[in-house]
Amino acid sequence: MRNITVCIVAVLTILIACSIAAAGETITICGTGDSQELLRSLARAYEKGHRGTSISVPDSIGSGGGVRETASGNCDLGRVARPLKKKEEKYNLSYKAFAISPVVFVVNPNVNVNSLTTDEINAIFSGKITMWNEVGGHKGRIYVANREPGDSSRSVLEKKMQGFKDIKDSVGKIIFSTPETTETIRQYKNTIGYTSFASATAAGLKVISRDGVAPSTENVRSGSYQTVSPFGIVWKGEL
Repeated sequence: MRNITVCIVAVLTILIACSIAAAGETITICGTGDSQELLRSLARAYEKGHRGTSISVPDSIGSGGGVRETASGNCDLGRVARPLKKKEEKYNLSYKAFAISPVVFVVNPNVNVNSLTTDEINAIFSGKITMWNEVGGHKGRIYVANREPGDSSRSVLEKKMQGFKDIKDSVGKIIFSTPETTETIRQYKNTIGYTSFASATAAGLKVISRDGVAPSTENVRSGSYQTVSPFGIVWKGEL
């Protein structure tokens, strides 16, 4: 984990330093909520070692929003949780992935379940399982926090998790940003949802293993845990 962190810091330091040289003393990094807290932490660390510089990591506007705002010049760097889409190539942006983050299922800390099978998760999100005691937990209704079609985390699950894309009538509340998702799950007991591992840990949520496989660094590296998304940065012009 330490080596991964060092690599992330090294890549971002180069990108941020070049952007500051081009933009002045302040740089704005806008976009996805998935890497929001991670980049805020790295920004604070960078500012401590580089007095006189200011790095703003505003609240989420989504990966697509980060791309559009960077293309329009309103942001110096855009943060994304996916590669650029074909339709976004018209903006002529550069893209650099700097980390891989597991997409994880998370619950409110009051839920006494540590692992779910893929079939159980699909049954929960399709409304076939509605009580926690049906999957080995306490007696209590399950509340689902879902994401909108096209969301980066949802797209990863639909592509890489068997059966998830086949759910026709998903249950639960549709939420349109990562920060709102984590806050909803943190605030309301008995709630389950999904987000990036970085966002989940920053919010203090309980991460669920799937089919007995935890989203650990080792399992991601070995390919045992396959639902992962790239964290990347986009920029316009030369740095």
